[in-house]
Amino acid sequence: MSAVAAPADTQIFRRWRVIALAWGFAEATLFFVIPDVWITRVALRSRREALVAAAFAVAGAMLGGALVYLWGARDPAAVRATFDALPAISPGLIDSIAARWQQSGVWAPLVGAFSGVPYKLYAAQAADVVSLPLFVALSTLARGARFVVFALLANLIARLATPRLGERRVFAVWLALWGAGYALYWWRMPN
Repeated sequence: MSAVAAPADTQIFRRWRVIALAWGFAEATLFFVIPDVWITRVALRSRREALVAAAFAVAGAMLGGALVYLWGARDPAAVRATFDALPAISPGLIDSIAARWQQSGVWAPLVGAFSGVPYKLYAAQAADVVSLPLFVALSTLARGARFVVFALLANLIARLATPRLGERRVFAVWLALWGAGYALYWWRMPN
């Protein structure tokens, strides 16, 4: 891809950013597929745009996380019932988050970002431990770190693999890895 984006690319990139923002918000609230899927898809094509998508996903996640924080502070029973109905979330997993907050303190969202535990569960219980501004700051660091790591790693792999395999095969491998990863995750996680 050239250093200067063509007008068609600019339109595509704008759509990709909106998708990243919406996906970040959705996963922080009720959706059950992480924004990393989209960010790594973008990374197959452009490292720069993957990092921009990561920033937009973080912004969406902070909006969603703040909403869940406030909802959890106001009506924890409703949040618990809603989240318990989502795939791969069990009452035991929800209960474990209080212990994680106790063990890790304010760093719980950072530890959780790389643990496979949905971010929304941390957001729902955060009001018992930290203020909203501190939670948003810590979450920005945690989500941003993970999204950037995934974006850079996916782009590096794509840059190394594409000359050998071609774009279509790299995309097929990306799709197969995420599909297998989620199949394993949902099989492994109680619900």
